[in-house]
Amino acid sequence: MENKRRRRQSPKPMQPRKPVLIAAAAAVAVALIIILIYCLNLKLDIRLNGGDAPIVVVHGKDTYQEQGATATVNGKVVDVTIEGEVDHMKLGVYKLTYRAEYLWLSASVQREVHVVDSTAPIIILNEDPEHFTKPGEPYEEEGFTAVDDYDGDITDKVESYEQNGKVIYQVTDSSGNETTVVRQIKYADIVAPEIVLKGDSSITIKAGNTYTEPGYTATDNVDGDITARVQIEGTVDTYRAGTYKLVYKVTDSFGNTAEATRTVIVKPIQQSDIVKPDGKVIYLTFDDGPGVHTQRLLDILAKYNVKATFFVVNTDYYMHTLLNNIVDGGHSIGMHSVTHEYDEIYANEEAFLNDLYGMQAIIEKHTGVKSMLMRFPGGSLNANRPGLENLTKKLKDLGFRYFDWHVDSDDWKDKNTEMAVNKIIERIGNRDNVIVLQHDIYGTSVDAVEEVIIWGLQNGYTFLPLTTSSPACEQVS
Repeated sequence: MENKRRRRQSPKPMQPRKPVLIAAAAAVAVALIIILIYCLNLKLDIRLNGGDAPIVVVHGKDTYQEQGATATVNGKVVDVTIEGEVDHMKLGVYKLTYRAEYLWLSASVQREVHVVDSTAPIIILNEDPEHFTKPGEPYEEEGFTAVDDYDGDITDKVESYEQNGKVIYQVTDSSGNETTVVRQIKYADIVAPEIVLKGDSSITIKAGNTYTEPGYTATDNVDGDITARVQIEGTVDTYRAGTYKLVYKVTDSFGNTAEATRTVIVKPIQQSDIVKPDGKVIYLTFDDGPGVHTQRLLDILAKYNVKATFFVVNTDYYMHTLLNNIVDGGHSIGMHSVTHEYDEIYANEEAFLNDLYGMQAIIEKHTGVKSMLMRFPGGSLNANRPGLENLTKKLKDLGFRYFDWHVDSDDWKDKNTEMAVNKIIERIGNRDNVIVLQHDIYGTSVDAVEEVIIWGLQNGYTFLPLTTSSPACEQVS
């Protein structure tokens, strides 16, 4: 008991409490200060990944890819929540809010996402290969469609206008994207022009007469009057009997061609075409000139106003002047021969025709007259040689008139003026229509002409030149 009491009465001495409490309080204070300082220095930072600039999403091309945001508290990464969403199929401006919280701290940032339409619409032109526009007429629309990747079918928004042979189409979608398409108008004309022939489509003329084109007109549904464009294919040789076709052709500005045909029949001289003159007629004819006496002969004929016929050769003697003087004097002129060499010109048909056409060309060159009158060198009997039996008929078919003579003056043989006069008068006798053969290359024969004229006029004769309608003399009497 006593021990126990003694222990109660003599407890262990206690540590002093006040300093401890003070120390503890100080420690707590320090800790609180540290915590306060720590808390005061806490900073919640949130940043958008990829930057603050708005993100552009192109409709139909892009999808929105979330880049997120990063939040940190004094370098420590904390979670971020996202509010909002982006529909990349719908145009608009979307706002996304990024939030972060830490303890009592919170922060947020916002991002803009622009879903835009930057793709221009498409205009599709319908094209019909058979479609064309007549020049001068407005274009008839073949059709079109307009499609936008966002708006869909916007055909009804297309505006078009025609300008300088083109059609311009324009359309703008709801985002302001514009498209322009140009159609080149195909101008064409499938309607052929029309040729109208004036006069008959078949014309008949006599060989040696002049063919005069009756005329024609050509019109086109687009070009109008295109008569000036008509081309004529074919020719008419009025000095060769036969059937000729003239083809009239015209082409409009678009390649359409029209044609018309006229037939021209050149008929050889027929017996029915021969005109017998009234009264008594003498046809003075002169072969083998012109020569040194031709001009004197022309003066004699002019003195009595008598017309004669000259069958000329290529003498080269004042050819140009004398041939013109013959024609200007109102006389007839015809072919005799270029060379007058029998063996050459009667060698064959080709040789004869070459000689004949050669002399015809010489006369035409110097006088402008394309004569169809001719006299065979030596007379038509010379044409009845082997191989030339049909030559006289062929000449008629070609439109030529050949003349022999009724009276030969024999001036080439006698070379005597008095004998020439007597033979001519004697051989004319009582004939009503007579062709007299002389040669103007002989002075004696030219000297005889005046007396023959005086005798003829005194005996009631008229002196005429030969024409293609004159009565024929096709054999020597």
